[in-house]
Amino acid sequence: MKGAMRDSLQKWASWTGSVVKEVQPSYTSQIDSRNGTLLGKRTGDNFTGFDGVVLQADHNAAKNVLARGTDKGISRYSSRTEVQAVLLRRTARFLKGMGLSLMDAVELGWLDSKHTKTQAFKQLLIEM
Repeated sequence: MKGAMRDSLQKWASWTGSVVKEVQPSYTSQIDSRNGTLLGKRTGDNFTGFDGVVLQADHNAAKNVLARGTDKGISRYSSRTEVQAVLLRRTARFLKGMGLSLMDAVELGWLDSKHTKTQAFKQLLIEM
């Protein structure tokens, strides 16, 4: 967060007795806030989950930012690649509970194929 914005937020927080916590923002607009997975797609003002449920995209992302504040697996200093690896593991675990794999999700159009190019994705295919 940039200096002027941070200072302004800190000032408002002190006036209201609130706390400002910076988080690692990567992928917060691409996660389904209902299940914490990468299963879904943002298109303009809408985020459509793998199950067809449409959420208002900014509200969905805001809920993900809030959740990130208490996420033990993703720190403020995690790299974008590390965040993606954590989210792919969570997505794979979620899918496994449904009897599906990451490749199934890609084939069904639930998971963006850009993730298949990552080392984390390839490693999960070996492990699962």
